[in-house]
Amino acid sequence: PWIDRQGARKDTTRIVKEYDVRTPGIDVLASALSGGNQQKLIVGREMSGNPILLIASHPTRGVDVGAQAAIWDHIRNARHLGLATLLISADLDELIGLSDRLMVILRGRLIGEFDPSEVTPQQLGSAMTGASSTADGESTPQIGESR
Repeated sequence: PWIDRQGARKDTTRIVKEYDVRTPGIDVLASALSGGNQQKLIVGREMSGNPILLIASHPTRGVDVGAQAAIWDHIRNARHLGLATLLISADLDELIGLSDRLMVILRGRLIGEFDPSEVTPQQLGSAMTGASSTADGESTPQIGESR
C-alpha cells in the first residue's frame, strides 16, 4: 500500500496541535507516548475524516484528568456540530456528562432509557447491573424487537 508520507506528516502535525498531544517530536512513535496522549492522537485521527458517526468506546479509560477533559471537549464539540455519537463507557460521570440520552443494555436486553439531566449515577449503575427495573416501568424488549 502506498502512503502519502507528506500528507500523513501534515495531518499528524495538525492533530498534535489541535488535540494538544504532548510529544517530543512528530517522528516519535505513538507507542512511545503516554496513554492520554495516545488517546488524544486516536480521537484526532478518527475525527479527521469528517465522520457522520462517532463510536467512542471507553474513550478516557486510563488517561489523566487533563487528557480526559480534552477528550470530553472534543466529543462535546463533535456532538454540537451534529455528529451522531455512540458512547460506550463504564464511567458513569462520563456517560451522564456527555450524553443527550442514555440507554442501558444488559445481556441483549434494553433495560431502560434515561434522561441524563434526571438520572443519578446510582440509578444508572443499578440499571447497568440489573439491580433495578426500567426507568419507565415497561417490559424490556430483546434487542431488535420493537416496544
